[in-house]
Formats: sequence, C-alpha cells, structure tokens
Amino acid sequence: MKKVLILSGPTHEYFDPVRFIGNASSGKMGKALAEEALKHGMEVEFISGPVPDANLPGRDRSPSGPVGALGEHALPKLNITRVTSAEEMLAAAQAKFAAADLILFAAAVADYRPVKKLDEKLPKIGGNLTLKLQPTPDIAATLCANKRKDQIAIGFALQTHDGEAKAREKLISKNLDGIVLNTPATLGAESGIFTWIDRQGLDNWGSIGKSACAKQIFNQIL
Repeated sequence: MKKVLILSGPTHEYFDPVRFIGNASSGKMGKALAEEALKHGMEVEFISGPVPDANLPGRDRSPSGPVGALGEHALPKLNITRVTSAEEMLAAAQAKFAAADLILFAAAVADYRPVKKLDEKLPKIGGNLTLKLQPTPDIAATLCANKRKDQIAIGFALQTHDGEAKAREKLISKNLDGIVLNTPATLGAESGIFTWIDRQGLDNWGSIGKSACAKQIFNQIL
C-alpha cells in the first residue's frame, strides 16, 4: 500500500497571543487530495494548519458537529495532525517523511514570522507599528533535500505574475517531481485555474474544481 504525506492549510505565525501573520488558505485543496488518495486505497498522513473542521478529510460540512457521518475512527487509513506554525508543520512532517511514498505539499506556509513573540497582547497606542520579521523554514526544500529516488514529491505554486517561470524555478530548487501552478483566486474557493508543470513540459487544466484537480494530479503520478 502506498503511503501519502499531505501538508495542507495555512500556517499562523503569532507576534502576540491573539495576532498573527498568515494567509487565506482554506485547506480545501489538501482535503480534496486526501480524499482522492483514500479512493485509491492509500494510507494518508495529513498535516494541517489552522482550518475549520469541515475542511479536514473525513469531516462533513454540517454545523451540527465536527465529525461527519463516517465517524472519528471510520477511516483507519487516515491520520490527521494539526499544527499552527511553519516550524511545527516542518517538525511534524519530518517525523512522517521517510515512511511516505508520495508527498503532496498543498500547504500555504507563511513566508515570514515575527522575530519575537510577545507574551502579552500588544496594546494599540496609535501611530505606525514596526514588526521585525524573519523567514520561516522552507518546508518542501528542507524535506526534499533528502528525498529518495523512490519517493515522489509534488508541490503547489501560487503566483500573481510570471507564473510558469517561477513555478519551474521552485520545481528545481525544491527538488520536486511536479508542481501545480495556480493563482490567488484559488484561496478559499471551490475551484481555480490550474496548470501542471514537470520536467517534461506542462499541461493547462484550465478552470476546474479542487476535487477535479486532485484527480488530475493522481492521474499524472499513478
């Protein structure tokens, strides 16, 4: 049985107990990937940043409860780990990486974090506020630096301009086997405009739903 490691959702990088740097990633793409993997009988390790329970695989969208009709333990091939920050996501992924046959980097990791996190809420004092930021770890590049030949790693590149060139740069620099190019309009949406890029070329998938995108990805790699 193939084992799949999926990173999903945003990360939140807190600068005080209630405020953070993050983005609008919903985790819906990661959920679609996990559900497609389960359809193929794969064992899924799913690491998610902060998202609503409904955007986790195995959960329904009903407000009556966080767990869907399948129940908490009805998916024995699915294990979910919830994290908050990029460092936590990297640590969780490092513990699962070696056992994975396929790694899908669908998380929208915040690129920067505050140099210092305050223990108390920062009061509003008026005027400008300056935050010192430092880069978060590059999770895909860190993990894939030690990728084995029998492992397949697929990433995502959300770009506002020069999409193909930037996606190809990430494909090489992060040692990925394929990358899916998309745009900011994908964030939080049920669909997006997706392009598959690998070392052999590209395939424009156009505007499709995230479940359809997940199916296309697995068609490429299986």
